[in-house]
Amino acid sequence: MKLLTKRHPVATLLFTATTMLAAHNCWSAVTVISTVDFEDGALPTTNNWQFGSQQGGVMAVSKDPTQNHNGSRGSVVGKYPASAAGGMYLWGAYDMASMNLSDVYVEWWAKMPAQKHGLKFMKIFGQETIYNNLHGSANTTFGLDYTGGDNGSIYAVSFGDGATGPSNDTQNVILFSGANKNWVGRSYPVATIDTPQNASWASKNWDNNTWHHFRAHVKFNSGTTAATEKPDGEYYMEIDGKVYADVKGIFNRHFSNLPLSKIVFFDWVQGNPAFEVWYDDITISTGGFVGAAAVNPPKPPSLPKINNPK
Repeated sequence: MKLLTKRHPVATLLFTATTMLAAHNCWSAVTVISTVDFEDGALPTTNNWQFGSQQGGVMAVSKDPTQNHNGSRGSVVGKYPASAAGGMYLWGAYDMASMNLSDVYVEWWAKMPAQKHGLKFMKIFGQETIYNNLHGSANTTFGLDYTGGDNGSIYAVSFGDGATGPSNDTQNVILFSGANKNWVGRSYPVATIDTPQNASWASKNWDNNTWHHFRAHVKFNSGTTAATEKPDGEYYMEIDGKVYADVKGIFNRHFSNLPLSKIVFFDWVQGNPAFEVWYDDITISTGGFVGAAAVNPPKPPSLPKINNPK
């Protein structure tokens, strides 16, 4: 997807209005932060993106339209080596620390054509903070299972609720099965936890070399002190048009944790055979999902009349 970097004021108004969507029963303007489609056949090296590999991991852009998403000219493929102990072999990271945002929408396509296994898949980090001489950051993972339960499945969103200080990893879990809702942490039972499928997304769904569409929303809860923090964080996970988690009213950071730092694809694996995972058409936005407006846009508010400049 190609985006204009400069627009006439009238065109800007039209663009904003046509990307309005009904989110949480209210109108919200969608702003695209970044898109990556790999159509030029190379890994991005600018615009806050960094892709890399190490220790036997291999990353490249496929130019085979029979394998790429939608028959396109490029999709990124990452190949993990067999690893018992685990490691960070591949990464695709978008740096957004300078934006100081606490609310972000991410959508992407992915496939796992052969051996099925788990990895961190998509992680969202907050900026590093220091509180009472302790270092840490908010941390959310939309991961694929590598524990042996159903390797390659997606069964939860994991995060830290800030109860133990600024270091937040995966102490808390929202299970897509709807079980153990108290695992959400200190916002239980106030949080609204909706898991419409009441089931994980099974690894067998990766079969037949098919591409799948993922949407995730992360909103950090507000507040900068123990007195002002509120359980108003949010999570959302959608796969192939089906909602697996829609969660509101949670704590998902320590009050000292700073805004968003980076979004990371691929990332850590462990206990795995050699396997590969593909990504394409990554979009990062605020205000809502871009695809929602493009696929089924609601009727926008009436535009004000604008005198044509002469």
